[in-house]
Amino acid sequence: MHNPKLLYQSWYINNENRQKAFNRVKKGVRKIVKTIADGSFPRDLHGSALEEVMDIICGQQEIFKGAKHAFMWKPKMRIPDIYENRSNQVAFADMLSQVLETNQEVKMLVAIEELDKQHIKGLGPSVANILYFLEPSILPPFNTSIKDGYNLLTHSNIKLGKWSEYFKLRDGIMALNQAGGLFSKDLGAISGFLFDVGKGNYAIRENADMIIKQQEGGTKKKIDEKIEEQELKNLHQEMQYILAEIGNHIGYHSWIASNDHNRTYKGMRLGDYSLPVLPKSFQSLPASLQETIGLIDVIWFSKENKPVAAFEVEKSTSIMSGMNRMDDLDQADDENQMMLYIVAPEKRENMVIAQFSRPHYMHNHHLHDHLRYILFKDLIENFQSMKRFGNDFSILAPISHFPDGRMAEQSSN
Repeated sequence: MHNPKLLYQSWYINNENRQKAFNRVKKGVRKIVKTIADGSFPRDLHGSALEEVMDIICGQQEIFKGAKHAFMWKPKMRIPDIYENRSNQVAFADMLSQVLETNQEVKMLVAIEELDKQHIKGLGPSVANILYFLEPSILPPFNTSIKDGYNLLTHSNIKLGKWSEYFKLRDGIMALNQAGGLFSKDLGAISGFLFDVGKGNYAIRENADMIIKQQEGGTKKKIDEKIEEQELKNLHQEMQYILAEIGNHIGYHSWIASNDHNRTYKGMRLGDYSLPVLPKSFQSLPASLQETIGLIDVIWFSKENKPVAAFEVEKSTSIMSGMNRMDDLDQADDENQMMLYIVAPEKRENMVIAQFSRPHYMHNHHLHDHLRYILFKDLIENFQSMKRFGNDFSILAPISHFPDGRMAEQSSN
């Protein structure tokens, strides 16, 4: 799935700034070693060669945001203890020099192990963010989100703060990278992927619950949703109108949720684009089920009054409630051939994928095979051409996504 917000596409691939950073960091590390050797290394991060290196690294987008913080002098705790303790400075410089000058993996790892034996307060595996730029195929970066992504994927329990934990992570990343065979030998590629998984930027089954919790909870989230609702209050009606118009133009009878019949879009009453009541075949269902199905945002019925496609527009409301309504409709459909679509804004795409990853939908193969999602922008951009050229629901394929995010049409080629 192409997503310019993901690190593999935004940071790792074709990034000239990233490529230049390797030489700049190596040059800066040599300066760190030199200033420690000649005694000119300062008693604080500010103005040091180490600060220059960390500024370069922190400029490498979100994956290294905050990497500089670990090296800032914290006077109350007197860490990291490389500004006051000369022997610690030398040990730090020796390790950096060893990694710089040798091309042997074992010697690099031994040099890091020797530094760890010094037990320098506050100088833990955050240093790996520097080491990655010295030997990217041997030493991965290390931060909370990379660790979280790895733990989610492998059901491990790696922790921050100790070099021994970093070595476990490194071994696991190397094995994962080799077994998968999908990423470059440059460990920045798989580390970026793990970072995205750990942050919830990339939705998969293992982080689905985390993403749902992140996006559904919190005061700020509620405030942001209220602002969004005010700014985009007509979007829901616009999507219903577009979907009903497409359905009516390509040979179906469109149904719009009963409680929205009197709502308007640009002065047009939505009920005028909808069947006045559900087909007779649905009127024999229990009253509660009729009511639930009647609240589905849009349904396309064939000329024989069979449901062909159902759509839930999820601008800001709970995606799960809409999916449950469509689930009820699917169970009420004897032929079980209907397609079910969530229609959502781009910023909710990860949330949709996370909901599709819930066990109920993953393990119900029929239901999972009939689920798709469509993004607002794609529906708006293609509205007129779909009305003009469509003959049936297959006109939606070029703008539909499978539950895992892949484009439906591309995956069928």
